[in-house]
Amino acid sequence: MSQPNAAQCARVDKTPAALPRLTQSLDQSELFAACVDRYRVARTPWSGYECRVTVISPTLADTAVETLEAVETVASVIRLTEADLPRCGELGVSRDWGLEATKWGLLFEVGEVYGIEDADGRLIATTVLTRYGARFAAISMVLVADTHERQGYGTRIMRHVIDQAAGATVVLHATSEGRPLYEKLGFRPFGAIEAHVGRFDPTGTKPGRTQPGGPEDLLQLARLDREVYGVHRTALLKRLPRFAERLRVLRDAEGLIIGYGAAWRGETRLNLGPVLAPDFAGARDLIIDLADGVEDELRLDIDAEGDDLSAWACGHGLKPAYTCTHMVLGGPVPMDQVRLHAPLMCALG
Repeated sequence: MSQPNAAQCARVDKTPAALPRLTQSLDQSELFAACVDRYRVARTPWSGYECRVTVISPTLADTAVETLEAVETVASVIRLTEADLPRCGELGVSRDWGLEATKWGLLFEVGEVYGIEDADGRLIATTVLTRYGARFAAISMVLVADTHERQGYGTRIMRHVIDQAAGATVVLHATSEGRPLYEKLGFRPFGAIEAHVGRFDPTGTKPGRTQPGGPEDLLQLARLDREVYGVHRTALLKRLPRFAERLRVLRDAEGLIIGYGAAWRGETRLNLGPVLAPDFAGARDLIIDLADGVEDELRLDIDAEGDDLSAWACGHGLKPAYTCTHMVLGGPVPMDQVRLHAPLMCALG
């Protein structure tokens, strides 16, 4: 008799059963009683789960064994809607990320938000995929409830959004805690962002070198943004005048926009970004005008490698708080990192 193929070995009993745990091993070798070798099949909950099969056989090819064992037993990933925004915020608070309702609101508008629920319907994991055309995307807001850490949920939801990206180059900003997971999934570092936080000290600065921006500047902003990011982000830029509390543009002698910056209100501080400019001087002038008269605490995310802007910001009250690693899967990265001094937010790439 010929040996069963992989599909036959992966048969699962569809009879619903109340299981005390996510997975439960059960020897079902009797399903293959006529086989020379024995196969152990793990029974799992039928609805919303995938099957993990452990094959015990010296005769199956190694590639077949690897293929079967690569399928993990984890809960299904679902697409979330704006009605789930409060639950996303609550999960963020539980992990000391803060509520960040403003950020989540924008991500629901321009991205695809995914989640995993436990058996009681509680949200236990999230992530966001933001597409910029078919060739480039950003992943962000990878959160797992502390009650479900180290159980495969982070890996599961990351693999799902990578599959959804369908071969596009994908970037993300990784904390030190998350970086090992991303490296395991094939991401590699290509830069770093250093968050600078504090109250801006305007001593020695000269405001007024940039001009207010508005919806009438959208076409020029979209052109410049396309040059710097290497992809079209028009859907995001259309929302910028409404989303940002302040929007400033830098023009050349002919009046052409060669740089722009924005400031938007977060949960506890005013965030400065994006900042796009041809050089350090242009970025500095945009930041000075964005921060002019602001007494609140500011946050500015700066390229941590070789950007004079970091030293200048430190001299004006914005001190380094923490660093994230900019990572990519696929490539090459299309961004012009010389002109991109600060992103709108790390969550958008």
